[in-house]
Amino acid sequence: MNILVRKMTKEDIPQTAAIEREAFSVPWDEQGFAEAIAQEQNIFSVAECQGEIIGYCGMYTAADEGEITNVAVKEEFRKHGVGSRILAYMIRQAADKGIAGIYLEVRSSNEAAQKLYRKYGFLAVGTRKNFYRKPDEDAIVMMCQPEISTTGKFHDHL
Repeated sequence: MNILVRKMTKEDIPQTAAIEREAFSVPWDEQGFAEAIAQEQNIFSVAECQGEIIGYCGMYTAADEGEITNVAVKEEFRKHGVGSRILAYMIRQAADKGIAGIYLEVRSSNEAAQKLYRKYGFLAVGTRKNFYRKPDEDAIVMMCQPEISTTGKFHDHL
């Protein structure tokens, strides 16, 4: 499978929003994506295969910190390394911007996502009680340091 991971553009938003609706119970709308990618400091990327958007990831950045908003892959492309490629791309982009720490929240029941994040150096650093809705669930807060992920012991994954 030939996959290109690149910066998200406004033309990608309809397909990205469709993946978002498929993956999340409280999805972003197209306007939310448009506003997010309009901010230069943010990092939003897509995975493309033969002209089709098959996954995406977004990150807000401020000063030297980043917060991953969502990572999602179209259902038929899951378990093919797409999420891994997107996450590796995002960590490299963050490191290039001088981001010292990347944070994210993940559902406490989403063991597959937690495993992926740990592969790239994310560690659990806290819990947010009742963070998610539909269904109500706690979030595990995870954090990584891109400099370590791209130059240290996690480099082999990037």
